[in-house]
Amino acid sequence: DVQGFFARDVRKCECSKPKNELWRQLLRMGLFPASWSFPRTAFTTWLLHHLHVAQMECHVALRNVYDLLVRLTDEDNMLTINDRYPELLRTLRCYRDLQWRIQGGSYHDPNLLHSPGGMALFCTCCPQPGKNLFSFGPNDPSWMRRIYLAMDGNFKMEALRMRRPDLDVPLRDGLGFMVPIKQFHDHLELTKPFQPEPRGTCRSQNQVDHPEKSLRHLQYRGIASLACARHGCFFPKASMNIENGEQFRVYDLGISNVMEAIEVMNKTGVSDEGKIDTLALIYDAMCHFAVNLPFRLKQSLLKQPDDCKLKILTMIGKWHLGGHQEKCWSQYTLELLLGAGRLDGEILESLWSSLNRSKKSVRALSPAHRQELLDDLMQDSNFKKLL
Repeated sequence: DVQGFFARDVRKCECSKPKNELWRQLLRMGLFPASWSFPRTAFTTWLLHHLHVAQMECHVALRNVYDLLVRLTDEDNMLTINDRYPELLRTLRCYRDLQWRIQGGSYHDPNLLHSPGGMALFCTCCPQPGKNLFSFGPNDPSWMRRIYLAMDGNFKMEALRMRRPDLDVPLRDGLGFMVPIKQFHDHLELTKPFQPEPRGTCRSQNQVDHPEKSLRHLQYRGIASLACARHGCFFPKASMNIENGEQFRVYDLGISNVMEAIEVMNKTGVSDEGKIDTLALIYDAMCHFAVNLPFRLKQSLLKQPDDCKLKILTMIGKWHLGGHQEKCWSQYTLELLLGAGRLDGEILESLWSSLNRSKKSVRALSPAHRQELLDDLMQDSNFKKLL
């Protein structure tokens, strides 16, 4: 419980009625069992909820909270308390997965369990056919059917290599903001023999110009994400791991998933006038990134803009634009894009500052557990923007 660990004698109800297993009885009493077949340890749902809120809001490591519970139990004899950290770690993971499915609406619409990114919250203000965009009049500006997405990499969210990757079990792979693990690795394997992008001539960027740098003890160097550039909401199924540098092929996968999601939204029964027709992408090194983007998408067998009837606009964030050549200013500045308003295109920098507070917790997790915690953090970030 939130007050510590306690040993209690529990007597099971022996009534011979269906669905009366011990783990069901514990759940009815607000106790989440650490195992299902032969439970001997249980945690109160209030404790699990408290731990989740502490992880999301205070970004505390679960080990620190566990040590706090041990000290609250018996401050003078802490070494005599049985170690229940593995059980707590596993139980909290299962509890959060169930809560994610409930909050994501899968119990009302089971089809969401089979829809990539289907249970992730997204921005309610961005145009979405069938939700907030139903028709388009002749006098309405064209930018009302445009989605702005900022792209950036975060090299603080590292991940250590797992000694036994065969023991890693994902609970919800690809149902949130991170791309499915298999899709990500298949894409990297397919694009591995391709020629690397030439060195940029406009500006120096170590993450792009030196993608070959890697560390043996790290499995991932960070994450790359696409988020709503105006409101700062992470886009579902558009966040990828970075193995050894901010390679363009990683963003290609996210862009393809975004175009696939827009294609699905455009099939919600609205007229052609009420569909998304333009996608504006904002990236630090867009003058380098956009040159071979159509070729890379085609070569990697990813979704094409023509397949979705989308027009792609390429822009550079205002802060990074100062490091580019003068010829980039008129071609990639947001100041000259009709409908962009005062958009700066750098909103992911502010999102990273909050996400990075959990970097120590994320670093030591298995790939599947890391993916789930990152999904939780991004879901919490989007949820607070909906309030």
